[in-house]
Amino acid sequence: MTDLTVEVYDTTLRDGAQQEGMNLSVADKMAIAPLLDELGVGVIEGGWPGAVPKDTEFFSLLAKESILSNAQVAAFGMTRRAGTTAAADPQVRALLDSEAPIITLVCKSDIRHAERALRVEPDENLRMIEETFAFLAGEGRRVIMDAEHFFDGYRYDADYAVRALEAAIAGGADTVCLCDTNGGMLPDDVSEIVRTVAGRVSTPLGMHAHNDSGCAVANSMAAVAAGATHVQGCVNGYGERTGNADLIAVVANLEIKKGLTVLKGDGLVEATRIAHAISEITNIAPFARQPYVGASAFAHKAGLHASAIRVDADLYQHTQPEKVGNGLRMLVSDMAGRASIELKGKELGFDLAGQDELLGRVTDRVKHAEAAGYTFDAADASFELLLRSEMGESPAFWDVETWRVRVASKPGDPTDADAEAVIKLRAGGARQVAVGEGNGPVNALDHALRSAVCGVYPEVEEFELTDFKVRIMEASHGTDAVTRVLITTVHRETGEMWRTVGVGPNVIEASYEALSDSLVYGLLKEGVASR
Repeated sequence: MTDLTVEVYDTTLRDGAQQEGMNLSVADKMAIAPLLDELGVGVIEGGWPGAVPKDTEFFSLLAKESILSNAQVAAFGMTRRAGTTAAADPQVRALLDSEAPIITLVCKSDIRHAERALRVEPDENLRMIEETFAFLAGEGRRVIMDAEHFFDGYRYDADYAVRALEAAIAGGADTVCLCDTNGGMLPDDVSEIVRTVAGRVSTPLGMHAHNDSGCAVANSMAAVAAGATHVQGCVNGYGERTGNADLIAVVANLEIKKGLTVLKGDGLVEATRIAHAISEITNIAPFARQPYVGASAFAHKAGLHASAIRVDADLYQHTQPEKVGNGLRMLVSDMAGRASIELKGKELGFDLAGQDELLGRVTDRVKHAEAAGYTFDAADASFELLLRSEMGESPAFWDVETWRVRVASKPGDPTDADAEAVIKLRAGGARQVAVGEGNGPVNALDHALRSAVCGVYPEVEEFELTDFKVRIMEASHGTDAVTRVLITTVHRETGEMWRTVGVGPNVIEASYEALSDSLVYGLLKEGVASR
């Protein structure tokens, strides 16, 4: 294996877990850690044993179960308290008891924090740092310094900030990581300070950036360019306030753009899958526009882009999406030209090359539909049904005669309400009449439609509606406005997901179109023939 140029240190399980709304259980951490290991990070910071009970439990499980192949685990803690020794401090002892081979200590490198937060004399803070490092290093542990508030402290009192680093180094620190704890630094400031500090200390420097100024990834890159050989961050940019540096963006930039070796193995090609898998565990929806791994990272909408991409995809992409396990996507909208339609058709498995008349018809239908309120860039299934219709490949699974919905409620008592839908259609050579009840008119209509067709097409039982979004178009028209509904359906067994869109003068008609299309599309994908 090629020697690593920059050590990648992931702090998703500790600093990332401080994000508002995130609450990782021990089981969550045990599930995320192997994914980080698969990505190829060098160090996984697991939490603060001794201070957080579930982190203590997490390290206890790690000591018993071998779940990591590439990474080493680090325990996070702080220097000894004033007025005691490192050996006698229970928090320091807990770090040793965690059995973690690496211990990361947060240290006050800003003299103001030493005096006002710790309420100790500046020299006592330096002794606390050196003695704690010396004790842990003497116990055979690799010890990393997180120099908290380093950049702000350096700008206030550069000499003291560097003395804090020197105290850790004197105690045996293996790496000193400079932290932009408040996240307010800019790349040029980071470059200047890291370069200056690198000239004063010989121990490897690291960078820990927060994103409060929107520069966490840029600051991490600037630090490496200035001499840092250790970077910290969180997958998906998790973290308190506006988050930490997005670790995947950092490592992708370093490996793809700078040609450095920062990950162990070939985990970068699995980055998209890993990022989304961690999103599922944290229960925080993936950010579609996240660099490299977002669903929109390599999505193209404008017709001008599509024409160029048809010739050479790299003309409108900064890198190849396959390098991070992502893929090129063509979005179909009113901005689409024939090239966009052709490429989108290819993505869906249809060869439309040379079919100019068909491409013209589909392009016109898309433009007219979007003018009426439809959107296809988020509803691939509906676009495929439109395309099949123009190609003459749209099967008639059923023929609807009528449907109606009734809602009854008592004024002043919204809990005492019921909705009922009745649908009449022909399927399987027979007339089907079904009644559906539900929590609201759309739910009742969904039940009625499924009930009417499931006797002929039992496959629909596997199609589960998982998301339902409503948008009022031309809101200035008030209750007379056009309504757009976007629904997401998932196959219970295979996990395949598709989206359909419906537009109508009210939410019920729009919902019926989207619901009906979702079942039709699911049957097509199952390879079901009209019965």
